[in-house]
Amino acid sequence: MQRFAMLPVRRQLAAAAVVTAALVGATAAVAASVDPQDLVVAALLYLLIVVVGAVLGGIVVALVASIAAGPLLIYFFAEPVHTLHVTDGAQLVAIGVFVAAGVIVSLVVGQSEARPPLARQAPEAQSRADAAPEGDRPRRAPLAAVGHAPRPPPAAAPAAATSLASSDVVWTPDQRGELLGTTIASLARLERLLDDLLDSSRLDAGVLPVSIEPMRVEDAAALALDELGDDGAVAVTVAPGVPDALADPVLVQRIVANLVGNALRHGGGDVAVRIRTAGARVELAVVDHGPGIPAASREEAFRAFRRLDDRGSGAGLGLSLSRGFAEAMGGTLELRPSEGGGLTCVLELPIAPVAPRDGGVA
Repeated sequence: MQRFAMLPVRRQLAAAAVVTAALVGATAAVAASVDPQDLVVAALLYLLIVVVGAVLGGIVVALVASIAAGPLLIYFFAEPVHTLHVTDGAQLVAIGVFVAAGVIVSLVVGQSEARPPLARQAPEAQSRADAAPEGDRPRRAPLAAVGHAPRPPPAAAPAAATSLASSDVVWTPDQRGELLGTTIASLARLERLLDDLLDSSRLDAGVLPVSIEPMRVEDAAALALDELGDDGAVAVTVAPGVPDALADPVLVQRIVANLVGNALRHGGGDVAVRIRTAGARVELAVVDHGPGIPAASREEAFRAFRRLDDRGSGAGLGLSLSRGFAEAMGGTLELRPSEGGGLTCVLELPIAPVAPRDGGVA
């Protein structure tokens, strides 16, 4: 079995041309500015170009781009400039980290494209595969996700970096910090998008790693709210005596972050997280009072790369991944109307069995 998939030669050549032009343009733009932070800006731009090359042209284009970008960083931005000799140890380490990150991205995308759909052996998975118009759905998924949003996640990075590198404007330290922050935040969003794409591929292939253990759902919810930077806008209510759930704490945290993030973006302000016992399950409900989703469209909302409106800039993977995570843990995720209007996302997880006491009867 091939470990890496090779894309058509014409596509690789076209992607190589795009990447080459981007490297040349980025180098010229940043090198025109004389600033100690040029190396950082150039490395961020080059990493973005490597990611684009991986998505468009596959592993070969991305590997060549990441390896070629290293000497460019050394020659144009490392002291002394216009040589291939680096005297600053910190700069040498930074360049090495950049090249390593580019190679890792290339390998990850190559593995993602080559991963066979193992779950097709199951009848229901086969029907999902047959529903796709073509057999290259895993290869088309990254392009679908990046192109799905009105403004793709990395779009702000080159704009901010180009402004930063402009020699026509003298930026204050605060302005320069803001532009660098925009660039870094945009690339962080791209990293999260790649993580979601890889997890979506793992779910389709039935190879998502899941670590089931007794865990407190309220603890995972608290970590998710910390991750989102919650400043008290989300009201959390935990009913008395809620038992431990039998689930993967990391996946539960990601589900809650996805659900609460969606509710904050689309829910019209007030968002509540309510945790209680529901029969033999632990139930976590994320409640908002926004426009909601019509009953006929609720299942459609769980389809990957589907967004029911033009608000926000997500790729339409959050609900799809959340339901996949829930089902991988033996749980469920449903959408229900909120009392008084809005949407309630209900996650139900199995209750963890109570261990018998030593020397007694359970």
